[in-house]
Amino acid sequence: MTRWANALPSRAEQSDMKRKAIIREAARVFNKRGSHGTTLDDVADRLGVTKAALYRYVDNKNDLLVGCHEEAMDIANEQLGIGEREGRNGLEKIRIGMAGYLRIMIGDMGVPVLVLEENALAEGTAGPIIALRDAFEKRLRGLVEEGIRDGSILPVNPKLAVFMLLGALNWVTKWYSPEGAWTPEQASSAMIELATRAFAAEPDALASELHRSITPFNAPRQKRKR
Repeated sequence: MTRWANALPSRAEQSDMKRKAIIREAARVFNKRGSHGTTLDDVADRLGVTKAALYRYVDNKNDLLVGCHEEAMDIANEQLGIGEREGRNGLEKIRIGMAGYLRIMIGDMGVPVLVLEENALAEGTAGPIIALRDAFEKRLRGLVEEGIRDGSILPVNPKLAVFMLLGALNWVTKWYSPEGAWTPEQASSAMIELATRAFAAEPDALASELHRSITPFNAPRQKRKR
């Protein structure tokens, strides 16, 4: 007989959940201060725990950095899977998947900036992260090629198109502010529409309307009425 009929997470599952929470909080701190300017004490203070408590789940700061990169790739692959299931063509699959990825990143994490700082990883630990990134880029290039075949994407160099798209999206957290005018949903949708318009065969009017209807970026966001 299982304890509590499997209604409660196991110790291993609880440990994984706590490590994930630590990694996501660390991503926010790294995003604000940069990887070199962040210490384990900073992360512990943010979580309201001691540094000794962190060592139960991570070995050192580099372990946190690696975890942040891995979490980013897990989210990217999961969201692209949603796009592959729900999209009707190559372009839609990319838009749905990457909009979901960006929405989670700017809503919950600060990992995209870390993706630009792979040189901050200790020697010998960047290789697996680069392999994960390369596999994801290859997957995206496959969708660009699919879009070219089905006519939703212009005849472009798939590798160059993916580099352009990821370069634009991974830079968003350099300027995005949760206190700004745009919600994560609005910002991600608008950015994906802009970035993919560069290779979309027929940029749709509905997405263009989104840019005209969203509050200007420098306007303060209105508080929601309760």
